[in-house]
Parts: sequence; C-alpha cells; structure tokens
Amino acid sequence: MALYVLLALRSEVEPGTRLLAQWYRPRLFEASVEFIGIWVALFVLYLIAVRAAAGRREGSFFAIIFITSILFRAALFLGSGFDHAAPGVFLYGPSPLTTFVAGLDLGLTAERVVAAACDLGALALAPSLLKAARVPLGAAIIHGWNPLVITEVAGSGRIAVVAFMLLLLSLRLIQTGQTGQTGQTRARWPAAIAYGVSLTGPLVLVASIPLVAKAVRARLVLTLGLALVAWSVAFPETTWMERAGWPPESTLGGSITPALVALANLFVTRNESIPLALVLAAWAVFVGVRSARSPNNARASEALLALGSFVLVSIQVLPWAFVAFAYLAAYSTNRGWLAFTATAPATYLAIEGGSWSFWLGFIQYFVPYALLIFYWLGRPPRTAAG
Repeated sequence: MALYVLLALRSEVEPGTRLLAQWYRPRLFEASVEFIGIWVALFVLYLIAVRAAAGRREGSFFAIIFITSILFRAALFLGSGFDHAAPGVFLYGPSPLTTFVAGLDLGLTAERVVAAACDLGALALAPSLLKAARVPLGAAIIHGWNPLVITEVAGSGRIAVVAFMLLLLSLRLIQTGQTGQTGQTRARWPAAIAYGVSLTGPLVLVASIPLVAKAVRARLVLTLGLALVAWSVAFPETTWMERAGWPPESTLGGSITPALVALANLFVTRNESIPLALVLAAWAVFVGVRSARSPNNARASEALLALGSFVLVSIQVLPWAFVAFAYLAAYSTNRGWLAFTATAPATYLAIEGGSWSFWLGFIQYFVPYALLIFYWLGRPPRTAAG
C-alpha cells in the first residue's frame, strides 16, 4: 500500500522539479528515477505475493484479495492521474466504446472511477471462473494485485477494461449454461449479448470469436450484429481496414513478427505484406484448431491463449494491451503470461519517440517467451480424463 501511495504522489511532481532532473531526462511514464524504482519494487513484491498465494482455496482469502485490491486502486487516486494519450495502433486504436465515453466528456477522474469499478466487477467474477477452471482462489491475486492493471485502471482510466469485464462475464454466463438444457438456453442469450457489447471495445478481442462461437452457436449472429452496428455507427466514414489500423505505421512495441519480417526481407522477399499475411494466417489456423478441440464451455484459459497468441504476433502492441494477460492469466497454470505484464512497461520507453530498439524488445519478450516455452516443454502429457 505504501508503494502505491508513493507511486501516486510521484505522479504529481512536474518534470523540472524532480530529483536528478538536471542530469537525467526520464522517459518511462515521463517519470523520475524514483518512479522507476517504485515500479520495479511493486513487481518484486507482487511476484512474491503470487507465489505465497499459490494453492489457497479459502473464500476468506479471496475476500482479503478483493478488499486489498480496492485499497490499492484507491491509493492511485491520490495522484492526479497519468496522461494516457497515445497513438492508435493495429487492432488497438479507437473503438465505439472509447468514442462513446469520449463523447460524454466525463474527464479523467470520472473515467478512472468507471474503469476501476468495472475492473473490480471483473475481479468479483473470479471465484466462479477459478472454480470452473479448477484453479485455487488464491490465483485471483494475479488480477487483483497486478501493478500494470492497477496503474492503467486507477492511474490512467483505461476504458478498455469495460470490454475485458464483459468478456469475463460472457464466459461466466456460458459456464452457467452447462447445467441442464433449459438453463443452458437461458444463460447463453445474455452471454451472447455481453460478448457482443465487449466487441465494441478493442478490436483485438475479435481473436476470441472462434472460441465463443462454439459455445453460443447460432446466437453468434446477434453477437456480431451488435458489434457491427456499433462499429458502423461510431466510424461511418472509414473502411474496416482503417478501423483495424491497417497498414501499421510502425513496429512500436512489436513482438516476434517484426523480427520475422526483417528475416524475410533479407532472405525471401522485401514485400512486408507477405510475411505479415503468413503470420496472421498461421495464427488463424492455430486458433481455429484449438477452438475446434476445446470444450463448449469457452474456458478463460482458452481465451487467454487466443488473445495472447495474437498479441504475441501482432506487429504493434502498446503496454496496456497486456492488461488482458493479467485478467486471464489467473485461469491458466502457465505463469509465463505474468512476465509480459512485468516487462510490458518497457514499451513506454518507445512511445515518446515512436521507435523501437532491439534491446528494449529483447528485454520485453525474451523472458516471457522463455517461460512460456519451458513450461510447454516441461508439461506432463495430458491423460484422457484430463
């Protein structure tokens, strides 16, 4: 709590008055050396807490996580809030949801309140989703205490978390519909509606359509109808390619795809569209096969794999896109996803200049990739019952 309060207080300090300002020009969050130290300390304590919470199943323990999560978010309100103005990027630019909120002219403080309320609403869904995933309740700490989530929600007021909450709500409603045919029919209509509204958020959420489609079936028509109407009304004079942010202006916060494009330029073709199209096609095949093999209850862990794999091959990724990893990583036993929320802030170093360095990319992606790969290699074979 003290670190979050200190983080909030440091956000109010003007650049010219910061300690060591005359020798050091900070770029991370436009913040000082002290700010960076606080950020690192938060993640260290957070990872220790995640390890300590492993295996805890008691409902009372979740209550502690939930209450402390409220306090952590409240602590960020002591600051003036962080400037979250940034360029739109591929599949993570303006959306009907952000356009609607901007039209209300609520102001940053009100947006932070709305975002925090929806964020806590998503956290409240955790016990039932964790139970369905057969994961201990203590895993809720991955969402509730994650510094990236708290900073982006309570500090920057990311309205995109409304869409993430609706995604979890739709998954929860789909699972509710597993008990009996009548209950299944009743639950999956609101699940389709909630999911359709979530698609008015970041366009990257379309990556989860194959997974949800198998669960809601014909109701997907209603889901896609809601999303298409919202996007058409919000951006009537733009094409779908423009709405998706295509072509990307840069490889800001790029993942593995820019490296593949560079290799293709050296050895295969200088036409960047070809390797990009091949990467996206490979992702589509991967998600299609995974969705076909997944059960009809649209597990949150499968949603993480669909969204996460897309983010990892997307040519442009800004740090708040990794908030979705923290939302969904609680429902997966692979803790490699958490490393992305720890290293994602490295992207902020490139936002101001609009460029991306090899070493920043290496820091951000090497450790998470290594953790994900070694988990996969060391995972025991699944039995027929598993």
